[in-house]
Amino acid sequence: MGHRLGSKGTRLTSTQEPHLDKRDGFRVALSADFLDEQRRPVFPDLGLSLLENVPGLTYCFLSEYHSEYRPDQLQDSDVLISLKPRVSAKSLEGGNRLCAIGRCGVGYDNVDVAACTERDIAVYITPPAVTRPVAEAIVLFVLALSHNLLRKDRLVRQGKWAESTRPLGQEPRDRVIGTIGLGGIACEAIRLLKPFGPSAFLAFDPYVNASRARELNVQLTSLDELLAGSDYVLVNCPLNSETKGLIGDHEFALMKPNAVLINTARGPIVQESALIRALENRQIGGAALDVFEREPVAQDSPLTRMENVILSSHSIAWTEELFRDMGRIDCHGALAIRRGEPPPHVVNPEVLSRPGFQRKLAQYRALARSSTA
Repeated sequence: MGHRLGSKGTRLTSTQEPHLDKRDGFRVALSADFLDEQRRPVFPDLGLSLLENVPGLTYCFLSEYHSEYRPDQLQDSDVLISLKPRVSAKSLEGGNRLCAIGRCGVGYDNVDVAACTERDIAVYITPPAVTRPVAEAIVLFVLALSHNLLRKDRLVRQGKWAESTRPLGQEPRDRVIGTIGLGGIACEAIRLLKPFGPSAFLAFDPYVNASRARELNVQLTSLDELLAGSDYVLVNCPLNSETKGLIGDHEFALMKPNAVLINTARGPIVQESALIRALENRQIGGAALDVFEREPVAQDSPLTRMENVILSSHSIAWTEELFRDMGRIDCHGALAIRRGEPPPHVVNPEVLSRPGFQRKLAQYRALARSSTA
């Protein structure tokens, strides 16, 4: 591993990944993509100060980035704080020390949760940190598409001042906003969009509590009704077996010719080839995409040449505050494990009652007592 911190937070350096056991204290590993190519922090604050000066605790950044974790990267740590790499069943082979994985974000489709549960590993996420910045990004996309921001910018840069004044936008005022999924991000986006005066909010979410929708003054509909009735379609659902490929040719054919699609959730929810056809055939008015079926998006993708499409690199919500808050939640979760307590926001709660997980927590409670004795 690349950087190792001592039990009092003193930074040490290492060129090889050490092999530790419980006698080495409590260890937190962070994925290598929190550092740049020069091994410098990419983000100014990950909340790591919470882990310093904690008796018996060390933390380090993994020395190599792999799109999927190798087993040897995980077997010597108690908690993993992870950004992008995939955690597969193979990643977990050969070790039983790891107790928890803290994902930066709310999506966990890159984690084999069933395999983690089988290995007595809790997986936890950071929803309180993500809700506001992603909701703000949705508002940004709504307004940028509404006012033809990028098209006007390009025309002015090309010296086409008069031409840039001709494309008229459409305001959210008196229009219908529909969200596929009514979780925390969608609810916050609705709250932020209400002052712009939409005529109605629609939502498709088979799992939402109807009373929650009534409190937000949101009308629950079928997916087809939402697509046919909305001027803005926001994708706010998780990626799973039910939602993969949810939006395809049939769904785009239902949308209004001037409607726009905004996807800040996960790329594979939308069939990209169908979206391209809908845009080329002017079945819909535009799109804003922060996520794609394959990332990074291909440079020769037709999406990159379309004036009515806004593209960003799965990072439109990345702010200093986002990573500060995600890091703090993940670090607090690691500290909870060290105390022998479950972390917050666990996505596989069934693991909490498993005997193997309970044994791990008991060991950490004993370790915490001995380190403060």
